[in-house]
Amino acid sequence: MAHALRNSIPSTSLSMAVRKHFGLTQAELGRYLGVSEQHIGNIEAGRRTTTPQGTLRLARLARLLPPPEGVGSAAPAEAYAPPAVPTRLFGPEQALPGPLAAAALLKRQRQCSRRIGLLRRDLHVLGQRATAHERRRWALAVLPTALTAAPTDPATPAELAHLEHWLTELAATLPPAPALRPDTATALALLLVRLAAVEAEAATLAQLLTKAA
Repeated sequence: MAHALRNSIPSTSLSMAVRKHFGLTQAELGRYLGVSEQHIGNIEAGRRTTTPQGTLRLARLARLLPPPEGVGSAAPAEAYAPPAVPTRLFGPEQALPGPLAAAALLKRQRQCSRRIGLLRRDLHVLGQRATAHERRRWALAVLPTALTAAPTDPATPAELAHLEHWLTELAATLPPAPALRPDTATALALLLVRLAAVEAEAATLAQLLTKAA
């Protein structure tokens, strides 16, 4: 099973797919495969291949990916996706205060666009961090059984000891549940509030520009 799955997608993509699925950093995956963080980076950049032992271990993890790459279950969904663009602030029934200057509206619209880009970038970083923590927590619950329950590719006692040591290290890096500390959760909430406000303003400006002189 491991050998068949190992060749189903390129190792460069396989490494990244495994890391994203289980919320692993390059260093964490490298410790399981028995190579350095830099080695994993080179694998994912297409500059190197992993060792025979690392290839087998990567295949064991890849077997746990959801179909079509593997036979595992789906990981927890990303819970911190950006919100949908809110409704504009001015409804069609509201009268405008007077003639509108398109240049001023366009200038503000460009400012909003830049601000939205920055806020979404920050939200993406926080969201990815939170998602990775949740997926790593989920992985710690499923990996011990899943990685040792492959009758076609049984793990040796030495491999089981390596797996146990790796999982212990992973568990030590996880923050207490919930994954986000109160200050991080507050930062995420404030980002969502600011993003919703700026996107509502941008949507309103787009509407007003259709009526500007």
